[in-house]
Amino acid sequence: MRHHQINLLQIEYFLAVARYLNFTEAAKSLYISQPALSKQIAILENEIGVQLLFRTRRSVRLTPAGAVLFQELDTIANQIENAIEKARQPVLAENSVLSIGCLEAMGTPFLPALIKEFRQHYPGIHLIFERHSFKPLREKFLRGEFDIIFTLEIEVKDTPDIIWDPFFVAEAYIFMSNNHPLAGRKNLKLEDLRDEGFVMISREEAPRSFDSAIALCRAHGFTPNIIKQMPNVESVLLSVESGIGVTLLDTSVRTIHADTFAGFAIPDEPIEVGMTYRKSNLNPAVALFANHFRDKTIGGTELDPNA
Repeated sequence: MRHHQINLLQIEYFLAVARYLNFTEAAKSLYISQPALSKQIAILENEIGVQLLFRTRRSVRLTPAGAVLFQELDTIANQIENAIEKARQPVLAENSVLSIGCLEAMGTPFLPALIKEFRQHYPGIHLIFERHSFKPLREKFLRGEFDIIFTLEIEVKDTPDIIWDPFFVAEAYIFMSNNHPLAGRKNLKLEDLRDEGFVMISREEAPRSFDSAIALCRAHGFTPNIIKQMPNVESVLLSVESGIGVTLLDTSVRTIHADTFAGFAIPDEPIEVGMTYRKSNLNPAVALFANHFRDKTIGGTELDPNA
């Protein structure tokens, strides 16, 4: 199929002539000269390959092809005008719904203030929040059930058609029960845990995070002895809190009873945490939320994940 090189200006010129059926009047309405208008119509007819107008000294009439084109283009012109009017509305996303997902174990003390401000600016947007573990969060996002998710960069890295907005960098972190024999030792390092049993979130649930944890241990000279694989982070933490092994997670994890855990950060192992959404998502509330989020993080005051 041939692609026609037609521009919006030529369409506007044709619509004017079709409405007035008079080149002089049409040219006046367009604020151009009659010869310039005639030339553009001739170019349009040549490009399309059909005659659009019957011209005589006294009158101008639409050909059958011209009548069809006028009817179709007139509808499109109205749609364009309506679209422009909608774009001019002060609240683009009024009465829209914004669905937001978050990792179940991620600490999000920054969100309440962020959401409160956003709702004050855009009270007509209905917000829906859900927490999920790695796999369901990832799958729901890819199916389009969430407009936005808060997660680890490693979980969505290299996913096509997404925009990633970071908001803080966490650290790789060893969690153990505060009753663990190593809990009180000073200057503990990852390699000191080579003989410990590790409780991990299952590879099926979070393959990238699982493989990253294994690679980190190997970089420190050992392959971890994994004694349990759990379906979610909360189960991992419950096991470790109960004295069953140790685990390798990160400092974005929320620990409700932090005093029951001991642990240490692993230096030089940054884990980026942020917000992501699809480029192709046309929900206007997504752009509003993303811009508000950037104003409060990148463009404004950096959020403290532990605040």
